[in-house]
Amino acid sequence: MGWTSMCSGISLCGVATRDDGLFVLDQATRTAAQYGLVHQLRSIEGIKAMSEGPTGPRRR
Repeated sequence: MGWTSMCSGISLCGVATRDDGLFVLDQATRTAAQYGLVHQLRSIEGIKAMSEGPTGPRRR
């Protein structure tokens, strides 16, 4: 896991920082896709899935 995705994962844990974390992950997703970084894309998708939990995205 890269620094950006790790920090975003941490940001997703807090209600106050969740939107910021998702924003950073979206940017990282675009960059990874642009350069064909498949492993990073999988890591980012895993972080997003963990933030959604078993019942879907968390709500404030």
